[in-house]
Amino acid sequence: MRKLFVIMILLFGATFTYAQKGKVTQAISYFTSGKLDQAKKLIDEAMTHESCVDFDKAYFTKGQIYQAIFESQNQDYKKLDPNALNVAWDAYQKVIELDVKKKYTKKLGTQYKNLAIDFTNKAVEYYNAQDFKGALESFKRVLDVKSSSIFTETEGVTVDTVVIYNAGLAAQRAGEFTDAEKFLKEALKYNYEPAQTYAMLSNVLKEQGKEEEALQYLHKGYELYPDNSYMLVELINYYLLGGEPQKAETYLDAAIKQDPNNASFYRAKGTLYEKLQEPKKAEEMYVKALELDPKDFLAQYNLGNIKLSEVIEFHKKVQDIIDVNEYNEEMKKVFAGYESVIPYFEKALELNPGEKNTLSTLRELYFKLRNEKPEYLQKYDEVKKQLDEM
Repeated sequence: MRKLFVIMILLFGATFTYAQKGKVTQAISYFTSGKLDQAKKLIDEAMTHESCVDFDKAYFTKGQIYQAIFESQNQDYKKLDPNALNVAWDAYQKVIELDVKKKYTKKLGTQYKNLAIDFTNKAVEYYNAQDFKGALESFKRVLDVKSSSIFTETEGVTVDTVVIYNAGLAAQRAGEFTDAEKFLKEALKYNYEPAQTYAMLSNVLKEQGKEEEALQYLHKGYELYPDNSYMLVELINYYLLGGEPQKAETYLDAAIKQDPNNASFYRAKGTLYEKLQEPKKAEEMYVKALELDPKDFLAQYNLGNIKLSEVIEFHKKVQDIIDVNEYNEEMKKVFAGYESVIPYFEKALELNPGEKNTLSTLRELYFKLRNEKPEYLQKYDEVKKQLDEM
């Protein structure tokens, strides 16, 4: 009786194990017929049993099903698992571990070829949604796929410079500067988009506090690609925003020579001259920028500020006049000066309605002139109300 009992237990165990492996076969059937929901349900159930823990066929089937879920155009199927692609990758990795006889190598090669495409599409999807960390991880996975022995055995050794470069770009946007440095330096090895890569790499190095190396890459890029506008802009910004703004002039002149109708270069040169305390030259640049682009708000606002600074300096000198009659006569010129500045800022506000700094400047000007003309008191009240509501 006891032997019979043991035999029954053994038979039950074998039957149960067979049943679980049978679910894998059923899952394959549902997968083949396109019923991914049923296929997923069965493979998930089978994978919970210990009989499938070391069953390479089960993992391969799981990978196929989850990869198909990701690739499906049926949104209901795609919702079955938003992380389906990574689940598929993990399943295939387990197949490689278990497949000591290499019987799945060819089949995995086909899946890996599609995986590279799938992870690339996923990376682009993340990038367009501005999930740059997600994009970076997906680009990394593409590189993992293409560098794997499965892929290289079936497709050959390939270097995907586009993916390497985009991984660097995504890493930069994600603030993962160590990764960005690694991928951008690798892209440079293959001379992919070199001018832009030099400039981006310089920014990445600067973000990590590697100022000297950053400047070396920037100058190296300019030396190799002096006509590249992206490189020029990066050099201009580096010096214009750094501690040696005077060095930006050489690169601004080169940029203007390349693109003489680009208003932003003249505006930048105006900013440079302001930093160098040469307001007359700055004014000339802002006027030129507005000739080329009458809608350039910053050039308009900065030009107004230069004019306003001149009036303020004159006002300070008038305040030192002791003679009352002379003082009163000069103050008329001061008020006229303030009034002459107003159109610059009203035009700036027209170009950028609601801009707070412009509104604040106009409020102060209207207030100064409120007793000169009634219209300025009315304008003061209107602008003050607008600012109070912000």
